[in-house]
Amino acid sequence: MKYSKMFFRQFCYCISFILLFACNSSKKKSAVQSVNLSPVIHIADTKDFSPAWSTENTLVVHLTSEPDNLHPSNGGSSPRSEILLQTQAYLLNTDYENQTFAPDLVTALPLISEDGLAYTYTLRKEPRWDNGDAITVEDVIFTAKAHKCPLTNNPSVKGYWQNLKDILPDNSDPMKFTMLMKEYSMQNLSFVTGFCIMQRSFHDPKNILKNYSMEQLDDTTLHAEKNLELLEWSLSFNDDKFGRDINYLNGLGQYKVVSWESGQSITLEKKKDHWTKNINNPRLAAYPEKLVFKINKDENSVQLEFKTQTLDVSTNMSMGTFLSLAEDPSIAVNYNHVLSLTYNYTFLAFNQKPDGQKRNKLFTDKNVRRAFAHLSPVDDLIKLVYKEYASYCKRMVANVSPLKPGFNKELKPIEFDTDRATELLKDAGWVDSDKNGILDKEIDGKKVQFIAELAYMNTSSDWKDMASMLAESFAKVGIKVELIPMDLRVFLESMRNHDFDMSLGSWGGTPFPEDFTQLWHSSSWLNNGSNYSGFGNDVSDALIDSIKAELDTEKRNAMTMRFQEMIYEDQPYVFLYCSMRRNLIHKRFGNVSLFADRPGMLINTFKLLSTNNE
Repeated sequence: MKYSKMFFRQFCYCISFILLFACNSSKKKSAVQSVNLSPVIHIADTKDFSPAWSTENTLVVHLTSEPDNLHPSNGGSSPRSEILLQTQAYLLNTDYENQTFAPDLVTALPLISEDGLAYTYTLRKEPRWDNGDAITVEDVIFTAKAHKCPLTNNPSVKGYWQNLKDILPDNSDPMKFTMLMKEYSMQNLSFVTGFCIMQRSFHDPKNILKNYSMEQLDDTTLHAEKNLELLEWSLSFNDDKFGRDINYLNGLGQYKVVSWESGQSITLEKKKDHWTKNINNPRLAAYPEKLVFKINKDENSVQLEFKTQTLDVSTNMSMGTFLSLAEDPSIAVNYNHVLSLTYNYTFLAFNQKPDGQKRNKLFTDKNVRRAFAHLSPVDDLIKLVYKEYASYCKRMVANVSPLKPGFNKELKPIEFDTDRATELLKDAGWVDSDKNGILDKEIDGKKVQFIAELAYMNTSSDWKDMASMLAESFAKVGIKVELIPMDLRVFLESMRNHDFDMSLGSWGGTPFPEDFTQLWHSSSWLNNGSNYSGFGNDVSDALIDSIKAELDTEKRNAMTMRFQEMIYEDQPYVFLYCSMRRNLIHKRFGNVSLFADRPGMLINTFKLLSTNNE
């Protein structure tokens, strides 16, 4: 086996546009101070530490929503991922500075076989679990089996593990193992960065999964639910206590959850004498003694908390709150105020495969979905959210960010055109036959009024404002929209269970080549994964599989562009815009870097400037 630097370079895309704003007067500024084309921003440390600033080495982070859970396997919210970065550890992680990969629990990047099917890693000897036990290859194997087990409640991520054939321990070195893959894929390396390693003895004390091979867990005829010992293990493993009860939250990360006040805050404390203490890896630093994630979606309250310096950091406040704070002179004195582009994108999704009972068949016709695209005032939505900074917000056309090399430049944004939308709706059979102002159509022998629910998260006024603007636009052609605000956890459950008509949401992104399986493969709809709309058929599934297996960058980009054409034609979403990250960071902390990649910053590396935190 031979490690090739060129092999890793193909994963590295350093295309990102980051916009830096400064607010240093009581008068609101609308001019961009500078445009930075680097994938990383380093914010200069404040030279003079104000006597009015707190010297407590506790970083208070603002969240607009509570994580769905902190389970190491089962969950999918952005706040969950952000917190798990602090409480868990991974074989590999992202090197945000260089937009590539870096070793975390292993000593180095893997040795890769010439055919790209075998990846050999060596575990570090330092990592210790909370009970003092050292990490073992057995923990790595258990982690893979737990994710693969058909009874594990993690449908949105199972696709990432399908290509793993087996994990073989090395007979000559207990810290070495080889991951064998079924097929070559661009994700054979990158997928491990998304999954923390779990302690076998903690999550499987009876060692039940040892009795099952990877091949058995992949077998669709296993009927795991009929195996009592496997069923018993899964019921325990899936128990909500492993995601919410602080006594059952276990991990290799530098921080441990010490309190969770539901709907209020989650507090993490730095572990004493953690195994990373003597490892020279900036990513694994842990400078704050405490990390407090404070949940607050009331925008007036959020502004007050920043003005009184109760909060130290936010990356996801509404744009209105972000700009309102820019008008306050105390913000410029106490905080770095930065707006940046990301690889994330915002969308309006349709339920293409409703059951026809609980959910009417409103969006089964692509002409209807295209009509809604023509009725969506995307440019006005961008202006609504980003105000005078709208020109810096990139519009989405399909499912690949325009910041990435695989973006299909030939696809043009769908124009706002109510006349064309009306024609498409009429062609699909939607007319106002009873003259009540609402379109109707006979579906399965029953007259159906075009009344659709639009679900959105209640975490920010931006979502509500966009939903309201869309509803007003749709109403002009005889479509009645009922707005349904939801808590994050309820929102995710509704989407996974296909219990919605339309929804406003966003997906996070990275600079690396994409695996479209999770969001767009038909299997991810069947197993209640993240293909909420129900897009896909045998042709699109085959293309997704081919994209994963293509080594040549030019050929892969060509296939990715073809896939975007399929998405564009089918219109499962109305693609809106590349989301912009709203960053507010207190100046009492230094060593601050911002990244276009999610989560946007590594808060564990922030240093309180009043003390020496070496």
